[in-house]
Amino acid sequence: MAENEDIALVAINVRIWRYFSVLYPTAQSNWRKYAFVLPVCLMNVMQFLYLLEMWGDLPAFILNLFFLSAIFNALMRTCLAIWKHKEFEQFLAKLTLLYRQIEASGDEYIQSILFEAVREARRLAVFNLSASFLDITGALIFTLFRQQRAHPFGIALPPLDMQRTPFYEIFYLLQIPTPVVLSMMYMPFVSLFAAFALFGKAMLQILAYKLSCIAEQREEEERYQMLAACIRYHMSIMSYVKEFNMLVTFIIGAEAIIFGSIICLLLFCLNIIDSRTQMISIIMYIATMLYVLFTYYNRANELVIQSSLVSQAVYNVPWYECGMRFRKTLLIFLMQTQRPLEIRAGNVYPMTLAMFQSLLNASYSYFTTLRGVTNK
Repeated sequence: MAENEDIALVAINVRIWRYFSVLYPTAQSNWRKYAFVLPVCLMNVMQFLYLLEMWGDLPAFILNLFFLSAIFNALMRTCLAIWKHKEFEQFLAKLTLLYRQIEASGDEYIQSILFEAVREARRLAVFNLSASFLDITGALIFTLFRQQRAHPFGIALPPLDMQRTPFYEIFYLLQIPTPVVLSMMYMPFVSLFAAFALFGKAMLQILAYKLSCIAEQREEEERYQMLAACIRYHMSIMSYVKEFNMLVTFIIGAEAIIFGSIICLLLFCLNIIDSRTQMISIIMYIATMLYVLFTYYNRANELVIQSSLVSQAVYNVPWYECGMRFRKTLLIFLMQTQRPLEIRAGNVYPMTLAMFQSLLNASYSYFTTLRGVTNK
């Protein structure tokens, strides 16, 4: 548990989730996950009640549907991590072991690959938390400048009138911690996904490098032993990617459906509102969802690309200088590397930039259909 927190690749996000007992719960800290999740669950229910009141006002309904979906998505991610915390902890333990092995290699080039992955993962974690905090803080402040009273996240609790004093002030104050709470609930999953993918990419880069070093060995037996070590390392990477996929596949599939639908509705909302302020807000909301989706699909796409580069590295091994045993082993390994290592959304389709584009195309197609129907 402490070792995972020492690994800079995932340290920021693991510490956040450990503090709130999402991961590594103990008898003394277990209450924190309920204090973390239950208030947000209550707010999400109140958002749903408010959404029912907005049924006749289409722009307000769509905007509040976005907030409802975003917070529900944050809850879904966190509850998944709580429910599957043992699987997450086992996966982190495996990552720790592989990470320590790379650290202990003593090869400067290999360690530089690891350092680059760590640097990128930490940069993403800090940026994601900071951007999310500032975005939600902006939503809190924005409501103070509106002509009429409004809560940052529309909520209702029958039979209370949320616009009257003191209920308005009380519930507004209760929403002040939301930038911290929602940022720590929403972004660690995104950052961990990116970190896991970056580490998988780094391991594949290391494997390609090790394969290129086979030609430097003069003795065939030494080459064969290096090849066998590379095959074992590739099997470790395959196991890592498989477990990674099982952890995230269904939540990523659900988010693809949610985000695709909400992007479509927000684009439609842009066509039926006149307020410049609301237009800017909607554009920011769309950009936020696109950023999250792009982070997922871009990092997963890099894993697929690097996997294909490993296959090329196998092909470039000087097999023609070796005996039949080496050639047969290399051929079997080459066939094994032909199958790309990939993360699948909902265990259905691979997460690549091509699929990211297809998802956006589908959202835009639904938007144009919806606009065409309503304009008739």
